[in-house]
Amino acid sequence: MKLIVGLGNPGSKYEKTRHNVGAMVADGLVDSAGERWKVHKKSGAEVAEVRLGGQSVLVAKPRVYMNESGRQIGPLAKFYSVAPADLIVVHDELDIDFGAVRLKRGGGEGGHNGLRSISQVMGTRDYLRVRMGIGRPPGRQDPADFVLKPFPSADRAEVELMIRNGCDAIELLVSQDLESAQNTVHAW
Repeated sequence: MKLIVGLGNPGSKYEKTRHNVGAMVADGLVDSAGERWKVHKKSGAEVAEVRLGGQSVLVAKPRVYMNESGRQIGPLAKFYSVAPADLIVVHDELDIDFGAVRLKRGGGEGGHNGLRSISQVMGTRDYLRVRMGIGRPPGRQDPADFVLKPFPSADRAEVELMIRNGCDAIELLVSQDLESAQNTVHAW
């Protein structure tokens, strides 16, 4: 089974922030499938089973802060016997232009504590990533402050499009190989 993880921070305070765009994509997948979140008892993460690309996949959102994401995703992956090759992590990415979606396997964490936490519990960085571009902070604004601020209301339409594109990218990753999915998604 493939496990799709949307990274974010719990609580309404962080719900609409740039750092939660991964969780927003996970919500989009679950909502469009007409499913509901439930709490997985062994891991504590929110989970929902949906059909994508003709197959059943598990979508998850950790219910802990970003830097502790692995604490819930590790046990979830173990419970469902998910290999790193079948793990897809959706996260915000400062080094990609706002609105762009990029796919890759493995690589560094680039200071992203959610990725670092997941890499530690999985014992590898070699898993698929759906990188949601949030752009760099303006001027000298601290990146940590930038990612924890909500998207401006003027960007609402662009954020909604980015979330739809993230959902579509995941469906391609589930139904195709990485290179084919990249060829499509990176052309958007």
